[in-house]
Amino acid sequence: MHIIQWTRDFALGNDDIDKQHQALVGMINALDSSTHAEYSPENMRRLLDELNDYVREHFGLEERLMAGGGCAPEFVKRHLGEHAYFRGVLRDLTADFEKGRGRITVPLIEYLVHWFLHHIAVVDRAMVNQLNAVEPELAGRVAAAALTQEVIEDLTESERHLLTELRRANDELERLVEERTRALTQENRALEAQLGELRGRVRVLEAQQATSILPGGMCA
Repeated sequence: MHIIQWTRDFALGNDDIDKQHQALVGMINALDSSTHAEYSPENMRRLLDELNDYVREHFGLEERLMAGGGCAPEFVKRHLGEHAYFRGVLRDLTADFEKGRGRITVPLIEYLVHWFLHHIAVVDRAMVNQLNAVEPELAGRVAAAALTQEVIEDLTESERHLLTELRRANDELERLVEERTRALTQENRALEAQLGELRGRVRVLEAQQATSILPGGMCA
């Protein structure tokens, strides 16, 4: 099952943007699928290249649309700032991968899902609403207020469902980790007890050997 299932609730009403968002969903699902298979640096390299290409194309499209007018200046500034931050995160994760600093799959998925829930579901939706608005100035003020409040009510039903599923999955993961930690603790205690018993036997054997040897190296 995919971590994100695209539905029409995610559509913003701009065909080009919606197609690119669908492509991002595909990349997120591909990354998630890769965590259930044997790790492949070559596959991760390919996915990172696709994601970097996506960022250049998609962010470029949105920034050209906003440059054409129709969005409030303070909103554009906020939007561009989020794009810059995303580029920085992707650049850092790519550098970590290239320098062999560990697997980046899970943190990348977590960040992309957060991005999908917040930026695409809220910020991009506000952008399209402004571009399509009859009164763009009013739409801009409404969008700026919504972004400041960070209200979850702005999420669609599908987005709410995704957020709920992610929280449920996180709770389940925490439960499994807690259970495994408890089991490992019990196993460790059992091993320590066995080790203590073994050490006791060794001491008994050493004592028996010591008493069986007479002074001068003669055996009793």
